[in-house]
Amino acid sequence: MSSWETAIRGLNAAVVDTFGHEVLYLPSAGGQASIRGVLEATRETEDTAPGVYAILFVRLADLPVPPQRGDQVEISGATYKVFKVFGIEADEQGGVTLALRVD
Repeated sequence: MSSWETAIRGLNAAVVDTFGHEVLYLPSAGGQASIRGVLEATRETEDTAPGVYAILFVRLADLPVPPQRGDQVEISGATYKVFKVFGIEADEQGGVTLALRVD
């Protein structure tokens, strides 16, 4: 692993540790994991209902299985459903971004 990749992994960890909140990850395959993630609650508006979605940045290594569409995330008592996964192939430094809708 290059020093650049090591630095980015460290940055990802620092961001999640500093700005992250405890969330409960509920994979479609079953089970659950308490992890930390950085939530941006109202990221983008959409033309279709429900109209707004949220973004959650997590470290791939913290998840019990690779994330996929249909997984759920519980944050502060609200349940969200993963409808898109960004970066799982592209982010070699282990970060992944999940697009969430209120379930």
